[in-house]
Amino acid sequence: MYNLAKYQKLKNKINRIERAELGFFPTQIYKLENLSARYGVNIYLKRDDLSGFSTFGGNKIRKLEFLFGEILEQGAQNIFTYGATQSNHALQTAIACRRYNLNPILYLVDVIGEGIKDPKANILLDKVLGAEIKIIEFKENEDEFEAMYRAKAESKNYAQEISESEDDYYLIPPGGASPLGTLGFVNAYLEMKAQEFKEDLNFKNVFHATGTGGTLGGLTAANKFINDDIQVHGINVSHKDDSYLKEVAELSTAALNLLGIDFKLSDRDIIVDNNYVGAGYEIPSTRANRAVKIFAEDEGIFLDPVYTGKAAAGMIDYLEKGKIEKGSDLLFWHTGGTNALFAEKKILGNLLDNHI
Repeated sequence: MYNLAKYQKLKNKINRIERAELGFFPTQIYKLENLSARYGVNIYLKRDDLSGFSTFGGNKIRKLEFLFGEILEQGAQNIFTYGATQSNHALQTAIACRRYNLNPILYLVDVIGEGIKDPKANILLDKVLGAEIKIIEFKENEDEFEAMYRAKAESKNYAQEISESEDDYYLIPPGGASPLGTLGFVNAYLEMKAQEFKEDLNFKNVFHATGTGGTLGGLTAANKFINDDIQVHGINVSHKDDSYLKEVAELSTAALNLLGIDFKLSDRDIIVDNNYVGAGYEIPSTRANRAVKIFAEDEGIFLDPVYTGKAAAGMIDYLEKGKIEKGSDLLFWHTGGTNALFAEKKILGNLLDNHI
């Protein structure tokens, strides 16, 4: 049973942090009746895909509210961030910039090797928004993380070149996964707990997609600090080694420290499953595409092949293998990203195959 006093302490402290207004919260939670009947578990959906003032919401809005609170206080005009060419985070950063009349500069790694000659989905919307786009192509024997680090170094040089002082620019890490951005999902966990209490629910498990770690870090930080008994499962969408657990634990700890809370998480506190990545990031998998179709055909809910599809594949596999207690309450956190359904064919894979 969670500690109510710690819940209130965390809520009071986080409410003192400056933030921008970018989303419509709380996002709705409701039961997926057909999937619940299929698996004998009470499956609920948290609709963070409907979080933003723009049509294209998602989990990054929560992080950006805290990051833009600092950006607006600093008075920065040039806002830099990073991702793949179909990055949800980059798009949402550009949207937030336009909300506050700031200049979005996006460094995007061409993970799938398609370039932007025929822009689709997020990269198309980035261009409609008038964002300044820098495409980062892979060098020989370079992986996506190395390319991203190189992009960060290049962007710092460019930021200094176009700015009169350091206050004129702000560098947002990939996915908004900084201690400040992570507070968005510390707060999100508290929001979920309030809804759980109001609706007389008792979640035993929460499933979501994890990439850069800010969402997982924030949810786990709040979960462990208030001593909750919910299992927070991060289903990985890209290949990572065991150092990822330490990185997320450090991010969780740093987020709580920002609030003046002396509480340390370890890698043993972080629950991550790497079994549903498939071949790699932005590479479709049959299991993820099957999950996308199950959600669509059973509930009329759209997921995507890159993030939520892989998270749902993990959740469905747990359900089908009997790893989740029958009759228990389970939450699937929809983190957005359905724009990827309109992306390049390389990202969609065999989604339209009737036999998956």
